[in-house]
Amino acid sequence: MDNNNIRTFISVDVTNKDAIQELQHKLSFHAKWNSLKIKPVEKQNLHFSIIFLGQIDLKTVNKIKSRLSGLQFEPIRIIYTGLGVFPSHDFARIIWIGTDEEGRKKLIGLAEKVISSITDIGFIPDKPFTPHVTLFRLKAGKLRIGNMLSEYNDMTFGSDVIDKIHLKRSELTTSGPIYSDLFTVYAI
Repeated sequence: MDNNNIRTFISVDVTNKDAIQELQHKLSFHAKWNSLKIKPVEKQNLHFSIIFLGQIDLKTVNKIKSRLSGLQFEPIRIIYTGLGVFPSHDFARIIWIGTDEEGRKKLIGLAEKVISSITDIGFIPDKPFTPHVTLFRLKAGKLRIGNMLSEYNDMTFGSDVIDKIHLKRSELTTSGPIYSDLFTVYAI
């Protein structure tokens, strides 16, 4: 690997981390999940990924910073609601929480602004942006979801205000990823 390249992505962070962490505890207890089998996302790593950029060089990092610095957006109020899984109910590897419909539309609009600001320098998402915060990652085996998604579907789990976009560095370690902010754009 080239030492001048860093693994990066663009995201907006969860600021109401306590509400999400409380939900993680509640789900783990309810489902009796084994911590050897499923790993909750650590509190400091809770975020909505807008686009994964992969390994990029410092010159490209600076281009992205320049493009992001021109973005203007208003704070977005969201309500956490609706559980989901990726890739499918029968083969759940990731469990996530979404947002209310209005928050979802606004986050999609923000993601479109971010993505359109960097497409001409070669960054095109491989799939459409789906506003979600990953709660758990399956480490091994098959996860039994049962009726959990439908049981929790109409519940809300706190609200949040999204008022920053981050260009983040992601360092992979044996104990999990470590994220650090390379650049931040603040709402107007």
